[in-house]
Order: sequence, then C-alpha cells, then structure tokens
Amino acid sequence: MRRAIAELVFGTVLVTLVASCATGTSSVPGTDLLDLINQKRAENNCKPVIGNEQLRIAAERHAVDMRDNNAHLIPGPTPDLTGHMGSAYSIPPHSTPPQRITAAGFSYSKWGEIVYWSPQPSSAAENINWWMNSPPHRKIIQDCEFTHAGVGLLYPGGTKWYSVVDFGKNP
Repeated sequence: MRRAIAELVFGTVLVTLVASCATGTSSVPGTDLLDLINQKRAENNCKPVIGNEQLRIAAERHAVDMRDNNAHLIPGPTPDLTGHMGSAYSIPPHSTPPQRITAAGFSYSKWGEIVYWSPQPSSAAENINWWMNSPPHRKIIQDCEFTHAGVGLLYPGGTKWYSVVDFGKNP
C-alpha cells in the first residue's frame, strides 16, 4: 500500500512538471526565462516570441556543448561569434548558430542567439538581468522582428547554469 501511494505521488509530480513547461522550453526555469524575455519585449512594445521546439533543440544542443566541451570559451572568427561556436562534438561539428538552427529544422529569414553561463547556481531573473545589461544581448531580446524562440537551459546538480536562447523569424 505504501509503495503504491509513493508511485502515485511521483506520477502526479512528474505530470505536473511536464504540463508546466511551455513549448520551446524543456524545464520550468526555461519557461520562466522565456516569460521574462517576453516581459522585456513587451516593455519595448514588441509582441511576445512564441516558443518553438526546433529552436529549443538548437539552443539545447549548444547548451550541452557548453557544459560538456566548454564551447562558450571557443573564440569565434569574429568577436560577435565568440561563445557561440560549436566544438568538434557539436551538431554539426564546429557549428555556428545558423547552422545549428538549420540542422534542427527551423527555416528562418532572421536569427539571433544569446548565451549565458555561470560557474555557480543562478536563476532566470539573474540570467535576464545580465542579458539586459549587455547591449548586444539586449538588442536581440528587444528586436521586434523575432517571432519565435527556443530555450536550452542546463543547471547540472544545481551547481552551474548554462543557458542559450535561439531566436528566429520565418521567411
């Protein structure tokens, strides 16, 4: 009897967590991050971006590459691509953001990517504050042409924080 109750409670919690994740995210903190991005967009008179699974896949692949291969430390061919280049293990290898977005199946006429990492625990609020205090990141968040976004967010063991948001506009 006790075991059945524990399984039922676990199943309820699992369903609750899955149901509370927005499209284009894979976690509750990822949903919080997308909500905060849309709040900042509204403050700039932009429509909200719609969560997109293909952009989430592209963003999540880069977040995993950052965690596993320090991809956020790889210098780019231009300063604006530093931190956005994939490692030899990324999909595709040594990929740029538009290559990852295309590989995930999203067709775009415009793309943007923002990344953030912290060697210690962080939060969606700290993450968005950092981006809004960085002019290149704020510019992407407040670009009213973007219509879709996907969030890749990892916080392994609650000890670090890796986040990537890929933005897109369909052709």
